[in-house]
Amino acid sequence: MDELLLQNPWWEDKNNIEADVHIKKLKGCKYVYEPKLFRSSDLGKDAVYTLRGARQVGKTTLVKLIIKDLLGKSINPRNIFYYSMDLIKDDKELFEIFISWYQTIKEDKKRKYILFDEATFVKNWEKSIKHIVDTFGLENKTFILTGSSAIDLRRGSERLPGRRGVASPDKLLLPLSFREFCNLTGLKISLEYDGEIKLDIIKKNIPELKIYQNKLDLFLDKYLICGGFLESINSHFSSDAISEETFERYISVIFTEIEKVKKSRIISKNIFSAIMDSLGSTISWNKLARKSGGISTNTLIDYVNTFSDSFTLYYMEHFNMNKQAGNPAKEKKLYFFDPFYYYIISRIISLPYIKISKSSIIESLIGSHLIRNFEQRIYQGFSNIEKIFYWKSSKGKEIDFILHRSRNNIIPIEVKYQNVINPIDYITIKNSFKKGIVVSKNIFLLEKDIVILPSSSFLYLLN
Repeated sequence: MDELLLQNPWWEDKNNIEADVHIKKLKGCKYVYEPKLFRSSDLGKDAVYTLRGARQVGKTTLVKLIIKDLLGKSINPRNIFYYSMDLIKDDKELFEIFISWYQTIKEDKKRKYILFDEATFVKNWEKSIKHIVDTFGLENKTFILTGSSAIDLRRGSERLPGRRGVASPDKLLLPLSFREFCNLTGLKISLEYDGEIKLDIIKKNIPELKIYQNKLDLFLDKYLICGGFLESINSHFSSDAISEETFERYISVIFTEIEKVKKSRIISKNIFSAIMDSLGSTISWNKLARKSGGISTNTLIDYVNTFSDSFTLYYMEHFNMNKQAGNPAKEKKLYFFDPFYYYIISRIISLPYIKISKSSIIESLIGSHLIRNFEQRIYQGFSNIEKIFYWKSSKGKEIDFILHRSRNNIIPIEVKYQNVINPIDYITIKNSFKKGIVVSKNIFLLEKDIVILPSSSFLYLLN
């Protein structure tokens, strides 16, 4: 009971939530962002939700903000049960903890809120949840289970058929997008945008984007340093440099995640180094395995999928035009998802950050923002990208990204982060697809069905 009270201090006094370490930390931040992943209607449903996302992206903070909001609605504090699963060993112990709490509350018709943080730390966590739902029912109960491993949450939630309560119970918390970063830190632009990449929509917004182009470039330079993680953002804006404490915390988090899934630090570092060396280039699994210290191809794939399902990196397959799908037998392109990861990984592998190509990071950002916008099931991790590809012709002509919405809705996107754009730079798009987008450094240009616009403007369009 002492541990239950320690983790749920609002049972004694609902105002104790203000002393929570995560809530207190927010009060000292210049920038606070509360994702709107859970609406009031969501929290009023009989459901077992999962909240996934990378470590240190803010899942626990979001859960504590949800608790604070609930406490402000005259809900019985004892009907709100939070527990961090870091030290729980198995599903049996998890069930016993639930029983310990359940015995302290009055059996009434009021809704109960059960928030299990880092549920994936618990072996066979889904067995316990299944047992709880089967024993006590889901009526008037809202569960939120968080985890940083998409694969663990996916496998577990798949073993709860008919016990989730709602049609779309899976939520994903990602680092801030470039537009979210701009809006939070001081730049908001009013655009006409319906969530689709349409050439006519882009053309319509170009006059407005041109007005703000210089500011967008400045904000992009900052975003390239601190990425979309709130801690790195606040650290950077408070002292114009990210603190060593912040760097060390995120490096520690990556290694903790690696060791939690029983992976080797040395192999992981070798793989990170090989990926950095291959940024923007196509590479086979076999070659990447050789560059990663001569490990087996199966080991390499296992590690890459682990990092992908922990929301750290993503990879794209070659687009097969005939089959209208990815070609798993072809080479891949690999990137880290958030720009702050380039800073972290460069430290892990002892690579000076200045040696990482800025154009490659811009390219990776274009890919990650396309994934944010158009992939439907990324809450399952980044190892199954289904709509974003790269393309290479039989003559070796390559296009960086193919957005495949349907057979009749294919948009090629080429990244040319350079000061001058010549027709030769988009001849492959023109000859093979007749239309498309070229992402430049600072150039706006319209040529029939080819739209050229700066990377900062294009990224701001993608939200």
